[in-house]
Amino acid sequence: MTEREIREIFINQMCADFNCTREQFCSRENVFTERADNPGRRKFFTVDSPVKVLCTGGKIVLSARPDFYDECREAFKDVNGAWFSNFRHMSKMNEILQKKGYRVFEFHHYYLPLGTEAVSKEQMKTFSDGLKFEHFDRESVERFRGDERFMRALSFLEDAPDVCAITASDREGILGMSGASADSDTMWQIGIDVCANVRGRNLGALLTIMLKNEILEGGHLPYYGTAESHIQSQKVAVKSGFAPFWAEMVSAPAEKSSFYS
Repeated sequence: MTEREIREIFINQMCADFNCTREQFCSRENVFTERADNPGRRKFFTVDSPVKVLCTGGKIVLSARPDFYDECREAFKDVNGAWFSNFRHMSKMNEILQKKGYRVFEFHHYYLPLGTEAVSKEQMKTFSDGLKFEHFDRESVERFRGDERFMRALSFLEDAPDVCAITASDREGILGMSGASADSDTMWQIGIDVCANVRGRNLGALLTIMLKNEILEGGHLPYYGTAESHIQSQKVAVKSGFAPFWAEMVSAPAEKSSFYS
């Protein structure tokens, strides 16, 4: 998949997710739209998110429910997207949301496979010596449903099904897993779990690279998301050939503790 193809898939996906036109998305101006459940949108969140914001290219694309639209537009129309995650803006967003029983829930970084892998083929061979790798498809990942060791690799959401996974094992058992969910027809999100006793050995990057390449070969676009403060996860993404590409804020009911249940 070429860089141009990756960018095209990304733009089309974000236009569906944020209910905007290609012209709006590619402009340099902040964009404000009303929320809409468009065909093809990503469906990995299971709760009502009345306001969500994408930050890329120094601007924001804000999609809001009609009852939040005017206030959000007035509050953030002149905000530079590069600084949108600063506390003063998040505090203002929370103030707006809390009036109707919602709050800022997550603000994540997202990565596309546009970087350079920092793990060579020779290193991958060294890392993998003595390990057994097993590939799982949509049906066979079911054996891991409810397994708390792999809650980041596999989410088992009805609208964003887990479609593939790779495990690495030694004689003692599984050491790590990378898994992917079909968040839309075109974009599959990768998650990773590595056992504590083998962290720091690049196993996470190895499994992520293997799954990334498998997804690309199948004609889908893999992407990687992580929290702003999860530095180790960000390092795994970069080592695996992913490059930071956008940030995304989502909101949720104030009492909600998880987006995935």
